[in-house]
Amino acid sequence: MRMFLSAGLLLLTAIPASAQTADVFVKGAGGQCWQDVREIVHKRATVVTENNELKTLRAGHFSDMTGDTFLTIQALTEKNKQGEEGCHIYVTVAGGGEYAAPGRPVNDLSYNQRIANSIAAEVAARQKARESKK
Repeated sequence: MRMFLSAGLLLLTAIPASAQTADVFVKGAGGQCWQDVREIVHKRATVVTENNELKTLRAGHFSDMTGDTFLTIQALTEKNKQGEEGCHIYVTVAGGGEYAAPGRPVNDLSYNQRIANSIAAEVAARQKARESKK
């Protein structure tokens, strides 16, 4: 019984958190997408840390007395259902201090989706510009 209770509790706390990650697929060269995302985030954000192995960026976002929140952006090379190469750009907000406490709402899916769409649009524009130069 305890196992079912803990599994249910885990699902209740994990599902809302995972549902707050926005993602967008951008068609094009997957390897170049990561480079473009890196440049875009470094241009727009402050205090950016990178993990090249995981293709993840953390960008400073907001600080107050309760804790810090920061954006986590990941660009993974993948193929869509039609088999076209590209990359998925994932955006989520994570928190430290009290913001890291379970159940604390630091994510706003619409905000995350706007950021993901903005980065994806700029990546697509860069790819189109490279193609037109060829």
